[in-house]
Amino acid sequence: MDSLKNHVDSMFSKYKGNKKMDELKYEILSNLEAKVDDLTGSGMARSEAINRAKESISSIDYLIDGNKQIYVNKYKFEYIQIVLLYSIIAWVLTIPVKIVGIGIILNMILFICSTFIGIRYLLLNRKEDSEYFQCKSTINIKLAFKVRKIVWIIWVLFIAVSTLYTSAIQFGSNIWFSRRVIITGPYQFAVVAINYALPLITIIFPLIINVAPKLILKYEVGEDDES
Repeated sequence: MDSLKNHVDSMFSKYKGNKKMDELKYEILSNLEAKVDDLTGSGMARSEAINRAKESISSIDYLIDGNKQIYVNKYKFEYIQIVLLYSIIAWVLTIPVKIVGIGIILNMILFICSTFIGIRYLLLNRKEDSEYFQCKSTINIKLAFKVRKIVWIIWVLFIAVSTLYTSAIQFGSNIWFSRRVIITGPYQFAVVAINYALPLITIIFPLIINVAPKLILKYEVGEDDES
């Protein structure tokens, strides 16, 4: 039954193939074929029986381990609100570091990002249609946890490399030739401190990713909601 096979293939198209997925696909296809045989056995036309079988299952999202059905627009609205908050905090924190060139650029980028995110938030805030916020979609919470872990690991490695790089640029010759580090005044100390501190601003990225699993659980569609 090529029609049923194509229907099942389309439902699995967005998922990576593996042994577990292949077994699930085979099981669903077998069940649909059995359903068609039952319907045709009771006198229904084959074409109608195939359509009826397809209608009985239009998505396999709920069968995938870790998938959660959530109110996706509520999720997006609060996520944008959190992103806006973090971007504004980062922008404010970078105001004092404008004494160095990279600080000026970073502060301006954060200001532009905060402005665009703020506009997006205001546009979403104006939506009063209850149906918009009742829209449902499926998100895999296991993937969200996995991404969160990876992002934190990448950030820690980035900070480590950044710190070593800054140390090499600032004090490499002193360390190599065993010379004493001399900081001539408050301005030079501030510049050195800023070069070390600026990469820490990037913590907003893992913090933003960190809230995703919490929001998925917060806006998960429960049985009471579905009824």
